[in-house]
Amino acid sequence: MTQSQAVSVESAINRVLPKSYKDFLRRMNGLYFALPDYGEISLAMVAGGVISFDRFFGLSPDEQCNCLVCFNNQYIDELAFVGDVLAIGEDGGGNPYVLISTPGREGVYYWDRTHLHEPGLTRDVDIAEQNECGDLFFISPGFEEFYNTLFSSAGVDVEFVLGR
Repeated sequence: MTQSQAVSVESAINRVLPKSYKDFLRRMNGLYFALPDYGEISLAMVAGGVISFDRFFGLSPDEQCNCLVCFNNQYIDELAFVGDVLAIGEDGGGNPYVLISTPGREGVYYWDRTHLHEPGLTRDVDIAEQNECGDLFFISPGFEEFYNTLFSSAGVDVEFVLGR
């Protein structure tokens, strides 16, 4: 992704991209796991203790499931009560990873948008849902930490979402 494309993305989603995330997009324009086709992240707060990770969104208007702009414009308003939120990827089943910049809540969170982790099966949530939008679970204090944790624990090759 070029600098001008990054500026266009910010304009299209009406948000300023955090520097570390913008640098990632300029380097890679998103990515997804090749083999296995998803990664796992430890999360003690859900039944089973793990959640899946499938992809980081990129600028990909022809592939809505990979498109940062498309996903944010379609769904992120469901989290308006949280403040400054940006969907950056998902688990492969419709549950996004979001980057929150709201003071006091900064970090990367797993958004259980599809209610995969039903009430009663989760022990705690970090940000409780409103209007049945799905609970949010804290994963990491920032994008770089999330990225490093994901790939240091995965030990797999990735394929890049290219040519967007």
